[in-house]
Amino acid sequence: MAARNVLRGEERKRSIINAAKPLFAQKGFHGTSIRGIARAANISEALIYKHFPSKEALYEETLGYSRSVLAVTTNQLESMKPGTETLITMIYLAVSLIALDVPGRESDQKAHEKLLFRSLIGDISFARNHFKLLEDSWYEFLMSNYQASLEAGDILPVPESPINRIWFVHHLAMAINLCHLSGEPAFDYEGSREDLIDQAVSFCLRGSGMTEEAIKKYYQPEKLRALRKQLFA
Repeated sequence: MAARNVLRGEERKRSIINAAKPLFAQKGFHGTSIRGIARAANISEALIYKHFPSKEALYEETLGYSRSVLAVTTNQLESMKPGTETLITMIYLAVSLIALDVPGRESDQKAHEKLLFRSLIGDISFARNHFKLLEDSWYEFLMSNYQASLEAGDILPVPESPINRIWFVHHLAMAINLCHLSGEPAFDYEGSREDLIDQAVSFCLRGSGMTEEAIKKYYQPEKLRALRKQLFA
């Protein structure tokens, strides 16, 4: 009986989060009320507070999609030897998982994207929390792989900071995602969307200072596509 109650509690918590996401996406943090969330979830406000001590705590839970994707990718990347191949894999996953649909996560992904872009043009608290989560998760890992690649001569020293260069990669992927957010591209690229991602990654690798020799040796789009599908099978 206790196990069943726990399960029901987790299901109820998830239903509250699912009801809150579209409201936060549409109205932002300040424009969304606990009363409105309760109405959308068809429950009482008191029941929401049973699971979440505040609206802020509920808003924080909307980062669950980001955490789940980070957990999967981090486990894979940390199993790899630090160096250029791992750095390229990291850049490919960053671009493809932002700009393409994540297998099996499409619904949560779309809700997350709408929340993020809504936050960027209004109440930026969700965007700030999201970006802080990303940086806290990959900063040390990124730097260790960047340094190993630099020492191997696969990356040339450039004046921009490594962190800024990775953010440029991330923001390019966000721009591609935004242009496809409605389901129909805002303008036509040449080639398929998968081809577009491969080209964007090549662009990012060169922009990061990666040598042509290293790109030719380590950047294998078909292998990386298979890895992405395998991770989220």
